[in-house]
Amino acid sequence: MANSYLTRTPSSDGNRKTMTYSYWIKRITTGVSNNGCVICDEQQSYPTHRISFESDDTMMIRSAVGTSESNSSQLHCRTTRKFRDTSSWYHFVIAIDTTQSSNINKVKLWVNGEQNLSWADDGPDSDQNLDTQFNRGEAIYIGNLNGAYSDMQLAHYHFVDGTALAPTVFGSYNGTTGEWEPILSPSNITYGTNGFWLKFENASSLGTDSSGRSNNWNVNGNLKQSISTPNNVFNTLNRNESYNTNVATAIKYGGTGWEDAHTGADGPKGTVGNLAMTSGKWYYEMQYIHPSMYSTFGISKANSLAVSKMLNTQYRDPFHQGNEGDGFGFQVGNTATLIGRGDNTEQQWLTNASDGNSNITKATNGQVCMCAFDLDAGKIWWGINGTWNTVPNSTTATSSSDIASGNNAHKTWTPDGKFWRTGHAEYNRFGNAAAQKNNFGEGRFGTTAVSSGNADSQGIGVFEFAPPSGFLAICTKNIKTYG
Repeated sequence: MANSYLTRTPSSDGNRKTMTYSYWIKRITTGVSNNGCVICDEQQSYPTHRISFESDDTMMIRSAVGTSESNSSQLHCRTTRKFRDTSSWYHFVIAIDTTQSSNINKVKLWVNGEQNLSWADDGPDSDQNLDTQFNRGEAIYIGNLNGAYSDMQLAHYHFVDGTALAPTVFGSYNGTTGEWEPILSPSNITYGTNGFWLKFENASSLGTDSSGRSNNWNVNGNLKQSISTPNNVFNTLNRNESYNTNVATAIKYGGTGWEDAHTGADGPKGTVGNLAMTSGKWYYEMQYIHPSMYSTFGISKANSLAVSKMLNTQYRDPFHQGNEGDGFGFQVGNTATLIGRGDNTEQQWLTNASDGNSNITKATNGQVCMCAFDLDAGKIWWGINGTWNTVPNSTTATSSSDIASGNNAHKTWTPDGKFWRTGHAEYNRFGNAAAQKNNFGEGRFGTTAVSSGNADSQGIGVFEFAPPSGFLAICTKNIKTYG
């Protein structure tokens, strides 16, 4: 979250030659300078150290005593690999041990259990028995690099002072799926003087150290606990598949909201969800912000003509410039309420836009809208503030029980077994900043928690309104079984 970070000041130096960092990270923002600080010092003076993502999305491990890169970097390890996946979690293990005689053993990096052997710049080249600038008795930060706040999620964060450990201490391969997974309770770790283990399991005290060393961290800003974990990832907006002149800053709230700060009148722009499904019944919510704007939310087919136009043509969203079955979005605004379709046609609820005669109540600022869709039957429904919309161009009501039975759909299409994602668009027409905040089951709209606590029928997710029976939160655990 913006302006959020953790900080701690150890009372003394630890072992500056040998140590291990292990953490799981899910990136939200990519391609931004000084973003993604995993550990660093104050950075405005030297000596200095940091582990962070660079503007080209490589990872940097650096220890330096002065400003000149050429003659003051004790360690300057930058990966050639770029980390741009915003849909899943990475597990990084970094073992530093300058007592080793071979450079390749002085800094070892593993990503999801596989060792990184390709380095840009100097790589792990340092004097033997070097005292790095890591693990000094100075203020250290997680999520704040010289005033630039990180947009990411962290889990299972370990720091081991005095020992260089292998990734198998912290993770293992699933014998059935082959996936690399966290070991939730690793054993036989001696954390050392400044070691810590941040589980982030206590929402009211996210800086609590569970290593037994009582090396707790101070929480700053509006840091929030996420229920998305390496074992169950919830849907987020895809920053890498979006149209906007400045997508890097438009997608916010941990990847669940669009906030376009541009106040000049412009055209539609859009994005899609990171997770895709070919089957199943799904539910999510959208909080409408700024009543003078048009926010659209629904579903969009992956690799569709509409999505291609969104990516390659100015002023497009994932519901337009395609075929009729490429996407369906409910447009919420202060005048029009309609379904936008891939072939540029619209299906209105309004019978007379000029006098506002409508079969549904238009959303007002801050209200929560709902979307339920059935990919097996090819049906989709939308609602506002806990009430499901009538069927377009009729007075036929729709209820949660109707949706659970597959009745009174707002739009139907022929299922084709293709991948579908959530679709989202903003249209800044009147010169006000546009925004929408989505809840895919995390239990928040932006930084504000839902006022109710409704899970899906599998007991997963936290929603403002109860999903219709059989309709599920969009997350990897549900998709694995039903999607």
